[in-house]
Amino acid sequence: MEKKSLKAVHDDDLEAVLKGLGIYGELIHGRLGCAFCKETVTWDNLHSILPDSGAIKCSCSRPECVKLLLAWMDKRRS
Repeated sequence: MEKKSLKAVHDDDLEAVLKGLGIYGELIHGRLGCAFCKETVTWDNLHSILPDSGAIKCSCSRPECVKLLLAWMDKRRS
């Protein structure tokens, strides 16, 4: 079985991580869009934070976007 690593952030640390990445204010003020569907990402629907060509993007928790995120991750690994 192939081993894969997963980076995760505990809910208690999420605010500090978002501030460190410089996107906390954007999230709080409704200015973050999902990298896949462009819907506004909020505390309630934030699924993932992903690096993309030097930028930090987020994805929402819509099932379609989670599937697109997994495909995006697989493509980047190839």
